[in-house]
Amino acid sequence: MPFRLLLTLPFLLLASTSPGQAAPALWQISDEDSSIWIFGSVHLLRADTNWRSPKLDKVLSKAERVYFETDLSVEAQMAMTPLSFELGFNRDGRLLNDIIGAELTDRVREAAGRYTIPMATLLTMKPWMAATTLSTGPLLESGYEAAYGVETVLAAELDENRLGFLETPEQQLNFLAGGSLDEQIAMLEGTLDTLDVMQSDLDEMVRAWADGQPEQLGELFMAQMGSFDQSMVERLIDLRNADWVEQIAAMLQRNESALLVVGAAHLAGDASVVRLLEARGFYSDRLQ
Repeated sequence: MPFRLLLTLPFLLLASTSPGQAAPALWQISDEDSSIWIFGSVHLLRADTNWRSPKLDKVLSKAERVYFETDLSVEAQMAMTPLSFELGFNRDGRLLNDIIGAELTDRVREAAGRYTIPMATLLTMKPWMAATTLSTGPLLESGYEAAYGVETVLAAELDENRLGFLETPEQQLNFLAGGSLDEQIAMLEGTLDTLDVMQSDLDEMVRAWADGQPEQLGELFMAQMGSFDQSMVERLIDLRNADWVEQIAAMLQRNESALLVVGAAHLAGDASVVRLLEARGFYSDRLQ
């Protein structure tokens, strides 16, 4: 599985094209003498999803630097492939069925057959990697691809010297691989529980996102994550939000003109990046 897809799937779990003008949420965050902009993205989309807007394009043209969550270039993927194998596959001689037991193994086998994923390969994986791999089944069938995702489209338009990243690919991989065994098994169970509704849920999330309704998207996202261990949810969302707030505060302090493009789920709820910035005393203005 391409490392690009491996990274983006867990952070998508946040389409048909929304009618009319698309308006995914876009914020301006300011202190006394400078501003940055934050745009909520979806990492995998269908080819016909309508999400560009004149306001976003205007901000994109003005920003001196555009930050994505991480470097998803082909070169970065190739460099990370050995680590994904090291962290994602069992190296102690045990198989997945030895770790998760017969009942959960039967559920994995059924899902593997449904999406034509080799069971022999899944058995060599750790639970988190098996969960991520199984997630690809309904997404690829439904036409969601990284090639149409916000970051891929925008990055192709930007010079390399304008690009910045909030996290390293190693950090993103460890958000998934760094959990306890119980967290990984809960992730696998939660993934199996939602495979049947994953496409319809994603369609709803993308519609909410394109229509500029981040709170509705956040509610749908948290329902999808309901079966996951709370520690993993905190690691995937809350801790990263807090880290990004520190980075944004530093950008404003040095009067940097920047646009941040981050997963839309990070911009919903009481612990969203925007709410945390407001709590720090920064001003927020919803532009669309």
